[in-house]
Amino acid sequence: MDLILIIIMSILLVGYMLFKAGDLFAPWTITTAVWLAIVVMFQFQGDLLYPLGTQFHTCLALWLPIFCASALITYYLLPAVKDPEEASKRLPETSGLIFTTLYVISMVITPLYLYKIMQVVMMFDTADMLNNLRLLAVFGDEQYGFLNYSYVLNQVLIVVALWRYPKVPLWQLLTIVAASMMSAFAIMEKGILFFLFSALMYILYQKRVIRLRSIIFSTVSVVVVFFLINLARELTSDDADAGDAMPFLDFFAIYVLSPPAAFERISEDISTQFGSHTFQTIYLFLNRFGGNYEVNTKLQEFVWVPLPTNVYTVFQPFFMDFGYRGVAFFALVYGLLSGWIYRYARNGSGFAKCVYAYAVYVLILQFYQENVMMSIVNVVQFLFFTWFITQQQFSFRWDWGDTAQASSPPGLQNNVEEINQLESEKT
Repeated sequence: MDLILIIIMSILLVGYMLFKAGDLFAPWTITTAVWLAIVVMFQFQGDLLYPLGTQFHTCLALWLPIFCASALITYYLLPAVKDPEEASKRLPETSGLIFTTLYVISMVITPLYLYKIMQVVMMFDTADMLNNLRLLAVFGDEQYGFLNYSYVLNQVLIVVALWRYPKVPLWQLLTIVAASMMSAFAIMEKGILFFLFSALMYILYQKRVIRLRSIIFSTVSVVVVFFLINLARELTSDDADAGDAMPFLDFFAIYVLSPPAAFERISEDISTQFGSHTFQTIYLFLNRFGGNYEVNTKLQEFVWVPLPTNVYTVFQPFFMDFGYRGVAFFALVYGLLSGWIYRYARNGSGFAKCVYAYAVYVLILQFYQENVMMSIVNVVQFLFFTWFITQQQFSFRWDWGDTAQASSPPGLQNNVEEINQLESEKT
């Protein structure tokens, strides 16, 4: 079965290139390439992990064609601009006032957020600080109010700043990156670092700054960095020493190859509550407003494959709630949404360009876990702050230099040009 999937996915990738269906970061290209890489790497992992089984193969056989077909159909049915290649390189128009305001807010609340967390962590043994940071992020119930927005706010700012650079000064871009690193350190979360990396690769590729080989080299470097971060966290825990540190191959297997193997160890949930895993965040909010629903914990149970892992690919919540039909349905939904956002990003929409940077992050990590429905609060916040920055209703003339003209009505601009031309002819 693996060999058949490898052949089919390889043919699909070649077909995308021959027919020039989008570019390297098209949703169908990312999805096919990600799953092809996973299945191929499984052929060389030996006995390190349990083999892939029927449950995973069936879900992949449903997800891949439905997702890619729906994304392609949506992309080509939606209207396109005359020159999508030129439009895709167009910088998003943004409000400098709103960007600066949110930037200042981020520069204030991010250090405060880290400070509040460190206050709690420093109450315990400082030798185990990194491990305690992660435990606090997973199991802690502290509420930091508005400071919690620093995480998603930095995500929005980094995407907008990367698109707008060099109109956004380098010092400002670097401080946003530093704030993002602080957010990642505060909860010992590698996700925001991977988001930063995927957004950087996507935007630089769209700007024609890097090519495929640069992306491959950078990806290998990031995997090594993530391994070193994990190694540092393990070596600073109380019950670990240099001899117990995780080998690189085990680290790679746990974070890259174990989710598909772990997916074989789960089954459909017999709960009568509709979509208890897919919509767990919604049920959490309903409970806060007086509801009485089952809410699954954020931290998933560990399984042994035989290495321990608690991530189960993008299929997990849909399969546990709705079986194979759920996987097929959400493949359709994700494909439609991805194709829609990608089309408008290629058409030059500033809002879509920024949102698709988040979509790239979600699509690349589909082999690891589901990152939309399971993180719906962050997604909604990201969409809101991105819209807030990229809309033009509050533009001012002291903007970054190219939105002042855009804020004037096109008809007025044409009239001014005609008047100037007539005056020059009279003289």
